[in-house]
Amino acid sequence: MSTLAELGEEYLAASVRLRLGIERLEARLATLERAEERLALEHDLRLLRQMQRETREVGEFVRHYYERGYYRNRKYTL
Repeated sequence: MSTLAELGEEYLAASVRLRLGIERLEARLATLERAEERLALEHDLRLLRQMQRETREVGEFVRHYYERGYYRNRKYTL
């Protein structure tokens, strides 16, 4: 079983992997000529960017969960 700090690190590592995948798809987007393919890939990229941002935010939140004085994003608190 992982500590919250370790879990946070895993989330941050997943965020980096998502970022690398996004960069590969952005490079592919530049080569596409058909409008339908471009639109579909742009849609996928928007979803992946959101996933990457939220994964990074949750990773930071969880990693610092027990630290006093650490700014907590209100998006992830009750």
